[in-house]
Amino acid sequence: MVTMERVDTPTQKLAPMPSMLLRSLLTLQRSDESEAESETLCKSYSIPAPTEKHLSRYHQAFNGFVSDVPLAMLYCIAQRAHLSQMLDDSFPWPAPGLVHVSNKIERHQVISAQAPFQLISKVKVPKRGPDVSPRRLRPQFVVEFWQNSEKVATCSSVYQVMSGQSQAPSKKAATPIKPFEPEAGWENISHWQLGSGMGRRYARISGDFNPIHLHPLVSRWFGFEKPIIHGMYMMARAQAELEKRQQKAVTYIDVTFKRPVILPARVQLWASEEEDKTKYEVRSGDHVSLKLEGSVRFD
Repeated sequence: MVTMERVDTPTQKLAPMPSMLLRSLLTLQRSDESEAESETLCKSYSIPAPTEKHLSRYHQAFNGFVSDVPLAMLYCIAQRAHLSQMLDDSFPWPAPGLVHVSNKIERHQVISAQAPFQLISKVKVPKRGPDVSPRRLRPQFVVEFWQNSEKVATCSSVYQVMSGQSQAPSKKAATPIKPFEPEAGWENISHWQLGSGMGRRYARISGDFNPIHLHPLVSRWFGFEKPIIHGMYMMARAQAELEKRQQKAVTYIDVTFKRPVILPARVQLWASEEEDKTKYEVRSGDHVSLKLEGSVRFD
C-alpha cells in the first residue's frame, strides 16, 4: 500500500500551548467518517531554548534529575508540535478526541540547555473508512529535535482516536481481586502521594492545561468524575526517581499508559534491572492496578 506524504517546508514559530488548547475546541466540529488512505503530514518549527527559570522549575518539581535537559521535558515541546498539527485543516479528527497511549524518546547527542531547537514534526495519519476498525485509528507523531544542525533527540508518540466515545473507561462488572505477586527481580522503590491539585501544578510547568487534568467541574465534561493526572507527569517522575537512584542520565524512554490515575491517589513505583535497561511500572497503592509500564536506558 502506498503511503502519501504531504510536506509543508516553511519553518513556523510554535504558538503557546494555552492558546492552542483554546483553539482546539473549534476542532470538535470535525467528522471522522470520511474515507481516505494513510498519509504523512510534515511541519517544521522553531522554538527558543528553555529559559533558566523554566528549566529550574522543572527540575525542582521532580527533585532527582541528573540530566541537564531531561528527556521528559522534551515531550512538553513535542506536545506543542503535536497540537499545532492537530489544529491544521489537514488533520481529520478533533484534537480533544485523542488519548495518548504510548511514548518513546531517545537522545542521540548531548542536548544543550542554551541552544534553540529546530523541530521536524511528522504525523502518520492511518487509513480510515467504514471498513477500518476504530482500534486501528492511531495516528503516530514523530518529532525530531535539532540543535546547531545536529539531530539531538527523537520523540515518537501514539494516540488513540476516541471521537464519539467517552474517554473514561467503561464500567464493567466487578471481578475478584487477585493478590499481587511481583516477579523475581522486581523491587518497590518508592510511593507517590498525589493530591487533588497535582494536575494543576504540573500543568503550570508543562503547559498542558487539558481540562481532564484540572478540576472536577471541567473534567466531568470529558467523562471523568474527578481529574486524572497527566501520564507524562508519571513518566517524568519515574525518570527523575530512576536517575537519582542510578546517578546517571536517562538517554532512552519507552512507556505505555495502561489506566488513568484519578486524583487524589497513592501510587507505587516498581523497577527491575536488566542487562541493558531498567524496566519499571507505576501501580495503584494496593499494587493491583497497573497504570504505566516502561523502560529506560542510561548513559
